Amino acid sequence: MGNWKSGELGDFVTFKRGFDLPQQKRENGQVPIFSSSGITGTHSTAMVKAPGVITGRYGTIGEVFYAAEDFWPLNTTLFVENYHGNDAKFIYYFLKTLEWSKFTSASAVPGINRNTVHKEIVSLPDIETQKRIASTLSMLDEKIKTNTEINDNLEQQALAIFQQKLLIEGDLPEGWKRSNLLDIANYLNGLAMQKFRPADGENGLPVLKIKELRQGSCDASSELCSPSIKPEYIVHDGDVIFSWSGSLLVDLWCGGTCGLNQHLFKVTSEKYPKWFYYIWTAHHLARFIAIAADKATTMGHIKREELAKAEVVIPDTASMERIGGIMQPIYDLIISNRIENRKLSTVRDTILPQLMSGAIDVSDIQL
Repeated sequence: MGNWKSGELGDFVTFKRGFDLPQQKRENGQVPIFSSSGITGTHSTAMVKAPGVITGRYGTIGEVFYAAEDFWPLNTTLFVENYHGNDAKFIYYFLKTLEWSKFTSASAVPGINRNTVHKEIVSLPDIETQKRIASTLSMLDEKIKTNTEINDNLEQQALAIFQQKLLIEGDLPEGWKRSNLLDIANYLNGLAMQKFRPADGENGLPVLKIKELRQGSCDASSELCSPSIKPEYIVHDGDVIFSWSGSLLVDLWCGGTCGLNQHLFKVTSEKYPKWFYYIWTAHHLARFIAIAADKATTMGHIKREELAKAEVVIPDTASMERIGGIMQPIYDLIISNRIENRKLSTVRDTILPQLMSGAIDVSDIQL
């Protein structure tokens, strides 16, 4: 289990407030600028040497960021000025387990005073144990990062193929035709899930709302619905979901089984493959967003009639199969990688507090 020492957090790390850098004084460069919400731009020079651990002092409270390269922390942040011989990556993970909200002041604009944070009583293991814990958690994060980078590349490939093969102006090849989104897919609107709460004894399904779609997963704050709703309103990994009201989004859902709330379409088709109706729906998203923004309502949205106006090009059967032979494996891999990332994140978030409290020994972790 290693040797653990207890004391004030200030005995293990020293925080310092970040530095002013007005927008007009920023110069193009490679140095990341950190605000309380993460990287918010770049600059030509750095104020702090890497490795760095940064958190919000004002604004966004509770997020912790790691800088692998020299950086500039803004004055809305606190950064670790001195690690006192502790491992920087371990400190990053350890600080993610703190309840930062309890350090905020009760003022009109809540903020964190570093002196208050320094007085928090904590227990940390010896440096070798710190490095083993950090290495284990980093392994999970690196795999997640790699999968994300692969998916970004795959999505660019799919978009390039789509633009080259399907975005055709003028005359179409023989056997091809022009149609619209409603002709190639079904857009099923979700239910008002407050009417479908779990019955006594039922294990509720999380409800997929715009918040969950935006973050890519459900969480402890997600509402629950009855698992006895009609099957077509249950969302599974890989389903195409289109938020048509509020924040307009189109995504391949990979956040686990859940119930489809109103203001979201579940997009399916009996006639055409998933890659085809997904990429055509996504292609029209920018126009849909513009239409919704023009509506004089508090919550912009689009109507089904806009789907009927959204033109698509449908290839002949042989061409559809040929293009699909390239596109479908791309999207299958994207979905697979995102599901894996969700599982890796769950493992990381489960073992993180246990490792940091000493409840489990890092040597017991098998990855």
